[in-house]
Amino acid sequence: MKKEIKTKLWKVFLLDILFIIVLITAFFFIRKSLLSYTTSLQVLQGSLESIGNSNIEEATLIVDSLESNANKAFIYTFILSPLLFFLIYTFIQGFSWKIIKEQSNKYFLYFGLSSIPAFVFLIFYTIDSFTSNLLLVFGLIFGFIAFILYINPSQSIFKKVLRKFYYYIPLYVIYLILFIAFLLSGFLAYLSFFVGNYLSIVPIFLVITFILSFLKLILVKKFG
Repeated sequence: MKKEIKTKLWKVFLLDILFIIVLITAFFFIRKSLLSYTTSLQVLQGSLESIGNSNIEEATLIVDSLESNANKAFIYTFILSPLLFFLIYTFIQGFSWKIIKEQSNKYFLYFGLSSIPAFVFLIFYTIDSFTSNLLLVFGLIFGFIAFILYINPSQSIFKKVLRKFYYYIPLYVIYLILFIAFLLSGFLAYLSFFVGNYLSIVPIFLVITFILSFLKLILVKKFG
């Protein structure tokens, strides 16, 4: 393996590990904040029930506080949290692909824009409690388009895909399975440092991460 490829591989490998650390840290931070909002709402609701109609002025203040906390929880859950996850994905994963592609900083823009449709459908699919097959199908379709643009952010790539779709679709499926395995094993590996029950998953996570990083290099080298 050439020295340049080795250097890229290790950089991408480390960035993928960083992505998991930042992503899951953000997840637990958001979870803690949402639990705080939920606790506040429960306390306020309990206070409102105990007051009843005995003190209208105080009840009005509690209702206003309830509405304010509910609005904050809604914004945090459905706007700020998805935006934060999207920015983490765009900057860290985008940077790893940028290193492989040896592109300018404009690549972040291409990477982010191509990721938005799939990300939006994934969010709606999550909100719908993973029950809408239509949302999942659209998410996978736009995910495939994003995957193609990660490899080569140009219009010419689509002509290649149409001619050799039997190559790109299996590659997309392999990449998707690896990426999901990467996220799941990363989550368990992260937990293992606090719980200790999943320490055996750490080497598995590192192997999966290495394979995923190497696959990115191969995809760009062969099809980019």
